[in-house]
Amino acid sequence: MNKRKLLILIEDVIQKTSDLELSAVLPKVLTIAKQLEDKDFEKWLLLETNGYFNTNPALTKDVEVPKYRKVAGQYNDKYGRPIIIEDPILYPASNYPMREGVAELEDFTKKRGRLLLRNPFVNETLSKAWGIEVDTFIFRGNSLKSVISEIRNHLLSWLIVKQKEINTSFNEIGVNPDVPLALSSLHPLVQKTAGELYLNGHYRQAILDTYIALVETVKTKSGKNKLDNTPLMQTVFSANEPIIKVSNDHDEQLGFMWLFTGAVMGIRNPKAHRLIEQNDPQRALEWLSFASVLLRVLDDAQIV
Repeated sequence: MNKRKLLILIEDVIQKTSDLELSAVLPKVLTIAKQLEDKDFEKWLLLETNGYFNTNPALTKDVEVPKYRKVAGQYNDKYGRPIIIEDPILYPASNYPMREGVAELEDFTKKRGRLLLRNPFVNETLSKAWGIEVDTFIFRGNSLKSVISEIRNHLLSWLIVKQKEINTSFNEIGVNPDVPLALSSLHPLVQKTAGELYLNGHYRQAILDTYIALVETVKTKSGKNKLDNTPLMQTVFSANEPIIKVSNDHDEQLGFMWLFTGAVMGIRNPKAHRLIEQNDPQRALEWLSFASVLLRVLDDAQIV
C-alpha cells in the first residue's frame, strides 16, 4: 500500500473513530501500523485488542497494564464482605487493572448495575500485600468509559501524527497530497504543477502549466536558456549532435526529439495562444500523463 492510499485510509479512520466502536476501528489501525512498520504501536494495538493476558504473545516481560486501565471499585473477601483499606499508601492498589480486550471493555460499559470480576492472579497478589484473602472486585460498567476514552485519544493522537508525517514527506518532494489518486502516480513535477488546478476543474490551465514546466525543465537540464519551444527541443534532442541524449540509437533519439517537439507544437503552443475548452477530466489526465512520460525520460537522459 503506497503512502497516498495510507493517507486516505488514515483520514477515513480519523473521521469514523468518533462514530464507531473502538473494537471495529482497531483492526484498520493495525493495518496502518503494519504498513508503516511501527512495531511499538502495533504491539500496543495487539495488547489493547486481545487484552493484557499471558496468552497474548504481545504481553512481554517489560509490559505493565497502563495506568489509564485502572478502575476504581470495591474488593470483597470470600464471604462477600467489603475490604476496607485504611492505609493511604495502599489506596492506589485498590484500583483494579483491567486486562480485558477493548471489545470486552465495551461490553462492560453497556451493562447496568454492579459488575463482578474474579482474577486469581490479582487476588493472590493483593492478598499477600494486604494480608487479607481477596475474592472479587465489584465495579460499575460506566466507570470504563474513561478507559475507552483514553484509548480512543491515544489512537487519534497517533493517527494525526502519522498523517502529518506523510503530508510532510509529500511536501518535501513538492507533491500535493490532496490531488486525486489517479494523478498521484504521475511525475512529481506534474503533481506539483497541475495538482490543485486539476482538483479544482481548471483542466486547460493544468495542462498548459505542466507543459510550460516541461519546457523550463528541458532548459535547465540542457543549459540552453535562450532557446524556447520548437528550436529548444530540436537543438537539445538532435539525433546528430544531441545535448541531452535519450538513446544511443539514432532513430530512437530522433523519435524522442519529435515527441518533445510535438509536445510544444501541438499541446503547449495552442493552449498558450488561443483558448481551448477542456472540460473532460479523463482527457486532461491523459495529456498530463504524456507530459509525465516525457519528464521521466528527461530524468533518465544524459547530458552530452
